[in-house]
Amino acid sequence: MFLCWLFISLAVLSLLESLYSLKDGIRYLRFYRRRQHDRPGDCAPPLTLVLPCRGVDPGLEENLRAYFALDYPDFQLLLVTDSSSDPSVPVLERSLQDHPNVQAKLLLAGSASNRSQKVQNLLYAIDSLREKDQVIAFGDSDIRPRKDWLRFLVAPLAGSGVGASTGFRWYLPPDRSFASILRSVWNAGISSLMKERDCIFAWGGAMALRRKIFESSRVADYWAEALSDDFGLSQAVRNAGLSICFQPQCLSFSYENSSWRTLIDWSYRQLLITRLCAPKLSAIAFSATLLNVLTVWGGGLFLLVNATVGPAWRGQSTLLLACIWVSVYLLGCLKGGLRLKAVTLLFKEEALQMKSYRWAYIFWGPLASLLSLLGMVRALFTRTIEWRGIRYRMIAPNRTVVID
Repeated sequence: MFLCWLFISLAVLSLLESLYSLKDGIRYLRFYRRRQHDRPGDCAPPLTLVLPCRGVDPGLEENLRAYFALDYPDFQLLLVTDSSSDPSVPVLERSLQDHPNVQAKLLLAGSASNRSQKVQNLLYAIDSLREKDQVIAFGDSDIRPRKDWLRFLVAPLAGSGVGASTGFRWYLPPDRSFASILRSVWNAGISSLMKERDCIFAWGGAMALRRKIFESSRVADYWAEALSDDFGLSQAVRNAGLSICFQPQCLSFSYENSSWRTLIDWSYRQLLITRLCAPKLSAIAFSATLLNVLTVWGGGLFLLVNATVGPAWRGQSTLLLACIWVSVYLLGCLKGGLRLKAVTLLFKEEALQMKSYRWAYIFWGPLASLLSLLGMVRALFTRTIEWRGIRYRMIAPNRTVVID
């Protein structure tokens, strides 16, 4: 009886959290619905777009082709990798040859010694800005932006008090494997954190800020020994008293499959970086995730055992637990459906593929929560990660050791 009431207490707390979370899901849908007919506007100052590369991402040539085809009047594209021996170099050189009308160049940044290789590439590229550039933008080599992506990314920078604008990533794996789809579900849940005017962080694969803000907020200093480019830039901008604006049209798709090993290491890396760079956000996420896992998995197991070996439905307390358990699960399913509905409003071409995974986006919330909890627990005991073939140890948000 005590165990049953313990699970009921946890379930009630989880129900309240689920109702609050559903409210956030409704806000998310309204936000996308309000913005579905937006146009990027006329704000298009000269800029440089920095694209760090390491290794050959699946679909790299198609992704590069999308970057070269961006509809923007005056931009320079900098493709940056660490050395001429990187496997991506032949692909990058071929892309440069195929698009002679785009102002672009390949840069070799050298190996990082006290920061991530990605940050090393970004800092090296800053020295190659054109004198006329007013905006600096950053992309990722594993996404495939739409033609108007850069215009939408720059548009919010015309607003007062806006320090940076950002997008986010959505995985559309072609292989339909369990691990690949679960990564898409897990990552989609994080997208709900992105807010129109007050984002907690900017996502590194789609960031833009004015050059004068990059300099005045000392982003380069925050990056000096950092592992994470996005959290470093976000901290610099927010410490300067400026906001980060999310552009839903800059949600970018990554056509990349995932193995179980890749999924576990990738999610752990995101969670470790968040724990060290955004401890308050990480603590809230850990509490909500633990509560959800205890309710859905622990309470579900209790009900299953009770139904199998005991007089399952004789006690009102057991029936009450079952009703709350079902409510918590269905609220999670509803939020997953709202999130999917929101994204398909803006991206009609990708909607068909997204809807083919709708059952996962709607019903796999508990699996994503379990994956998060495992990663969070692992992040409590180690600070070592592997990222694109290089091992790092995060000592602090702005201090990184390259192991090998």
